[in-house]
Amino acid sequence: MTLLAPPAPYQGLRRRVVDQFTIVSANRCRLARSVNWGPLDAILNEIVPVTGTGRVDTAGRLPPEVLVLLPVSTLSKRALVAFDLTGPGGSDAHLMPYGTSVAVQGNLIAGLADPLGAPLDETARRVVDAISRFRPGRLSGNYPRLAATRGRPLRLGAIRTYLEREADLAVTEERLRRWRGLVGDAERALAAALGEPFDPLSSAETLLLAVGELWRDPDVSDGLDPTAIEGYLTAFTSWIDALVGVGPDAVPVLSTVAEYGRRWEALAAVTVDPYRPFLIKSSEELRTILVRSVFARSTFGGSVPLWRQLLHPAAVIDVDSGGTASHHVSIGTDDTSIELDTPVMVDQFGDPVRRTYIEDIQRNREVYAFYTTDARRPARSRLIVGLSVSADVSRVTGAISVLMALTVGLTALPVSLAPDAVAVITLPSSFAATLLLTRERSSLAAWVLGPVKTVLLALLVALAVLAGLRAAGWHAPPDSAPASTVGRGCAVVPVPDRSGGGTLKAV
Repeated sequence: MTLLAPPAPYQGLRRRVVDQFTIVSANRCRLARSVNWGPLDAILNEIVPVTGTGRVDTAGRLPPEVLVLLPVSTLSKRALVAFDLTGPGGSDAHLMPYGTSVAVQGNLIAGLADPLGAPLDETARRVVDAISRFRPGRLSGNYPRLAATRGRPLRLGAIRTYLEREADLAVTEERLRRWRGLVGDAERALAAALGEPFDPLSSAETLLLAVGELWRDPDVSDGLDPTAIEGYLTAFTSWIDALVGVGPDAVPVLSTVAEYGRRWEALAAVTVDPYRPFLIKSSEELRTILVRSVFARSTFGGSVPLWRQLLHPAAVIDVDSGGTASHHVSIGTDDTSIELDTPVMVDQFGDPVRRTYIEDIQRNREVYAFYTTDARRPARSRLIVGLSVSADVSRVTGAISVLMALTVGLTALPVSLAPDAVAVITLPSSFAATLLLTRERSSLAAWVLGPVKTVLLALLVALAVLAGLRAAGWHAPPDSAPASTVGRGCAVVPVPDRSGGGTLKAV
């Protein structure tokens, strides 16, 4: 609890976070994270009583080993893939169940709200826990047709169908419409406090999705009663209204509630020496986000030309640098035929960040790394990393593309082609076919070269069609009248009549 929202004296306990992103393929990206924690003796001395049964050392010292519950990372609500967690010195670190995170998150929100004079009562707490408990995969994974296009609110009929199928909760459309009007102001307040693009699958911005989680709460016995559910929603919206009335001091509470509609706290039970710094390591596989035009922005906010977007696509890397003294990030790829351009840092809305507060950079064609300790840096941002093939591959591909374009253009011209010229023209097609049939080193390289190979395939098909048309007589020269021949091809030439003689014929 204290480490999730540390007071000022303990905000530097997470000394350093090192994130290493490796783009494995067009579908997978591996994230290896290490968190360097400082000694916990000072904060534990405030929590553990000095006298009584709290200490086993009569000298007033903490035990040499203590078992603590540490926040590992704030993760988006998605299934974990190849997740691995290691404690200090390679020891075991046990990831807590999701239900434990839901309970701790509720306690954290209640602890943040109490000093503001807007305590979280038991009824509103049930909705807070339901917001944390909902996972978007329940709808988008089980019922993908109900999910709306990203950025648009869910249809009321889709929510009704989801509640009926997933939560066994039959609610009339009229009641759902009344509930949506009831929670509308609360949804807008939470979204404004979070300050991120609207997400229809966030249970804090579409509160009716959290209704289906009430019956899963062991402390809620009437989670399937529409009248009782309306009472829970009324209590929650009243609590949100009280927080809004507090003013700017309540923004951290509202933003925390909204964030737990999208993300959850990964907590781990770790055995550590309270008097020594220690290291927690984790690794997981993420989905690679590759774009060609959506997030392609220049450093100054101007749009990148379309041809450059197609030839130089980008990978989107989500960076979470908040809550730590220093943050190190490195980005690379396993495919040596792929090169990285200098990334552009953008916010959650895709707009370039004017000041990145980066203090040191190391970059080459294969790795980009930076380091920052400035507390003013954005807590969450995105890096748009440009991707391109290596120079040797791009030169060969470009030369073959130019040759194929010239070949198709020459074939389409209405001129007669000698056999030797036809042989020279068709030679680039063999190069293009070889390039198309060659398998790339990785799916990432295949995705980067996708537009170029599509153009080559189109040129190859066009060349085959034009060759077929020429064989059928297209662009053939017009037929000329053949000359009469006799014997060995000697022409018969009429000679004009002369006086005193007949007509002479020369053979």
